[in-house]
Amino acid sequence: MDKISEMFTQIRNAQDAGKENLQVPFSKLKMAILAVLKNHQKVADFRKISEAKTKEKIEIKLFDLEFRAIRISKPGRRVYTNRIDIPRPKSFKGFIIISTPEGMMIGEDARKKGLGGELIAEIS
Repeated sequence: MDKISEMFTQIRNAQDAGKENLQVPFSKLKMAILAVLKNHQKVADFRKISEAKTKEKIEIKLFDLEFRAIRISKPGRRVYTNRIDIPRPKSFKGFIIISTPEGMMIGEDARKKGLGGELIAEIS
């Protein structure tokens, strides 16, 4: 299963259950995505927890408000875009997360910097 989609599903399930905290397995890609989500007030905070080298986890603190994530690029079908064709989000308050050579950022920032990359997800 796709680890990023699984993280988004765990966040959605925790929000639906009314939980404040959540733990997911660690990866650098997840940390970068969570940094973008924190900068745009979708998650309250996150931190890396190390029980052992092989059992690293990320603890995520959630806000009361809910958000939905739609995974665009998947392991079986990567979706890339250039700086001109970065899609606009479908909702007014939504944004696109894109992985660029300068790191993970939202689509609007990548468009301003003239960068393309892999489309990760649409957050609404």
